[in-house]
Amino acid sequence: MTVRDATEEDAGGIALLSRQNAAYYATLAPERFKLPDEDGLVDFIREDEEWRVRADTIALVAEVDGEVAGYLEASLQPPLDSARWQSPRDLAETRLFINLVGMADAYKRKGIATQLVEAAEEWGRSQGASVAICDTFIGSPLSMPFWEQRMKYERQAVIFRKPLCGGASRPSRGHL
Repeated sequence: MTVRDATEEDAGGIALLSRQNAAYYATLAPERFKLPDEDGLVDFIREDEEWRVRADTIALVAEVDGEVAGYLEASLQPPLDSARWQSPRDLAETRLFINLVGMADAYKRKGIATQLVEAAEEWGRSQGASVAICDTFIGSPLSMPFWEQRMKYERQAVIFRKPLCGGASRPSRGHL
């Protein structure tokens, strides 16, 4: 297994694992996740080179026998100018934000995601990041233990969600 920078030639493999990951989440919570359109997905990923080559981003693939087994995207978030007026300490630091970690189904639970995240963390440290942050779906029996137990990340926040339109979840306003 090799961890290396992603290139546009990896787009087909990244698209395949992206759809596999989306299918996993859509099975867990179909009201929140869907399969991305297959048509145009490879081109969408291939054309993202401008993002991949920026100095404040990293896109890595894990390759096994010439196949894309895993993919990671991360970016640096610089200290906020307004950090002195905000309570979270991390806002005054350079942060590594792990945007995405995806694995091909055949390679899940084989330590590949661990190596991708460790490579991103090392890159972040070399760029001056003092903390790494990510988010994941709290209802995932794969990702929650991965981040908390395997990678030793700590829960810091909870994101709440409420649909504001459609069906029975929409409250009646009545007449004024």
